[in-house]
Amino acid sequence: MTREEATALVYENPEAAIELILQLVAAVEHLRPRVDELERKIALLTRDSSNSSKPPSSDGPAGKPKARPPVKSRKRKPGGQPGHKGSKRDLVPTEQAHEVFPVFPETCDHCGAVLTPESDSDKPTGKYWRHQVIDIPEPKPEVTEYQLYCVRCSCGAENWAKLPQTARSGFGPRITAFLAHLTGLHRVTRRGCQEIAKTIFGIDISLGSVCKLHQEVSESLAAAHETVRQTLPKQPVLNIDETGWKKQGESCWLWVVVTPIIAFYHIAASRGAKVLKEMLGDEYTGVLCSDMYSAYKAFHHGVRQFCWAHIIRAVKGIKHACRSPDAVKFSKWMLSETGRMFALWHAFKNGDLDRETLVRKSVPIRSRMSKCLQHYSTSSDRDVRKAAKSLLKHWNGLFTFLEYEGVEPTNNAAESGARPAVLWRKICFGNQSVDGELLTARLLTAERSSILQRRNPFQFLLESVIAYRNGLPGPALV
Repeated sequence: MTREEATALVYENPEAAIELILQLVAAVEHLRPRVDELERKIALLTRDSSNSSKPPSSDGPAGKPKARPPVKSRKRKPGGQPGHKGSKRDLVPTEQAHEVFPVFPETCDHCGAVLTPESDSDKPTGKYWRHQVIDIPEPKPEVTEYQLYCVRCSCGAENWAKLPQTARSGFGPRITAFLAHLTGLHRVTRRGCQEIAKTIFGIDISLGSVCKLHQEVSESLAAAHETVRQTLPKQPVLNIDETGWKKQGESCWLWVVVTPIIAFYHIAASRGAKVLKEMLGDEYTGVLCSDMYSAYKAFHHGVRQFCWAHIIRAVKGIKHACRSPDAVKFSKWMLSETGRMFALWHAFKNGDLDRETLVRKSVPIRSRMSKCLQHYSTSSDRDVRKAAKSLLKHWNGLFTFLEYEGVEPTNNAAESGARPAVLWRKICFGNQSVDGELLTARLLTAERSSILQRRNPFQFLLESVIAYRNGLPGPALV
């Protein structure tokens, strides 16, 4: 309908115009809920790891690039910037070098004369620069042969020598630990281990033998893994997270519990509180740091710290959906107060504030947050109302990090611990047996705990295999 047609309708047939307006209003009222629902679905489909609980890996290489702050300088070149503290490789002592080549100049840079350091006229000054080239030796497998002799006794019986316990496997402890290290830390598949052993080390090994060696490593780590589990209930602060896993195509869950020096992994069929009781006992008395998943509340009734990274992403998700004026105002208010809170926290971590000052200066920020949540707990926007009520419900666990030593405001420690397992899952698609689950949990626990303790994870696996083959207790992680 053109403007002229609308004008004619209003002046020539007012009743028809009124009827048309009522029909249009009714159509708008009928379509508005559908439009809101479609906008909500579009917002959900366009969320990424910055405004939801989706993992960063789900963004993909084609994901929207993150906004970067404007560069203050006129032209900033890539690479290290002025003032950046560089890193360099230290030279090893000369006596540890395999070969030392003295290099002398051939001609004089000033007059062009040929220099002969052996002559009396051209004498070395004794000054020199050191330059070292590091390489690895050609890998050659070391083969140890055991010749088991037969001895005839005076009684006429023939007696064959028995193979030593440490040599019953056809492969030594170093290659056994190395292949397990490739899988546990670098997520190399069994076939990848087989190929590396063949092409790099010249060791012909079957796929079944790789699996058998992995199983031996798993058994050698059993005691250390169990000791870590028994130590967890005694820790003052625990960061916990869980992520999806697969067993023969069926869904299960991989749990990770992290402390400053321990990372414990456990695979279970359930995501419920009973798994927490299996790992931590019937009651845990320390501070539990996690997201707001209900299983943690059902298990632990003590001091909690909820992950602020999850909260920030949830609030950003509401802002991203932008379904109502309340959504914009609520998210803007909460994000600004959260920014002030984290500014205080970073000042405390840098040593600019003591804990008493941190708590005191956070009081007005917490007061404004509480006012914001109470104001929007009755919002007409469902997402805003739900978020405000949830944060008020969990209020007592939002600011534990301000008063308790060793508690962080986010659960990044557990999420970082789960990341290697997630990457492994994307390659192997889970496990096919209970033994495979145990291998995964034990290898991850040994590798990640060694890294947290600044120990060599390969050396830990090697010592575990050697002790296992000699029937001795293996090294401990705690």
